[in-house]
Amino acid sequence: MKKFYINERLFTIGDRFQIFRADGSIIYEVKEKLFTFGKQYRLFNNSGKKLAFIKQKMFRLLPRYDIYLDNQLVATVKKKFSVFVKKYEIDSAYGNYRIDGDLLAWNFQILKDENVFCHVSKNFNLFQDKYEVLVSEGYNEILTLCLVIILDAVHHDGSGHRR
Repeated sequence: MKKFYINERLFTIGDRFQIFRADGSIIYEVKEKLFTFGKQYRLFNNSGKKLAFIKQKMFRLLPRYDIYLDNQLVATVKKKFSVFVKKYEIDSAYGNYRIDGDLLAWNFQILKDENVFCHVSKNFNLFQDKYEVLVSEGYNEILTLCLVIILDAVHHDGSGHRR
């Protein structure tokens, strides 16, 4: 399993995240694009190359986001209506994905073809959002990390409070 930590940076305009490996090295950064209709995020590697783009689809009853890798649409994430748990369906060029979360939106499992390959845990912090992400070997880590950023955008504001 690969372990990542996602920390939201404090005191920024718009959401900014740093993504670390288990050894503490920063490998990715996510920046929210400002002054847009709907949320938009860009994921960069540590040398500044844009690897992914996330765009919220507006005017939907439930949240919906598109994920682009190398400027190609690779996934559409749709929140499903459910009571007590959080559920998402992902239409992807890479297969059938689903996300299941708990009542408080602090723990999620990401499944591909009904097999759990990723566990996401939100760590308690009053001032910033922090996540621990465990991804099984052989899965697309960029797509998976984009899914976690979408979970944060839908369920948590920048101060660690639930939406």
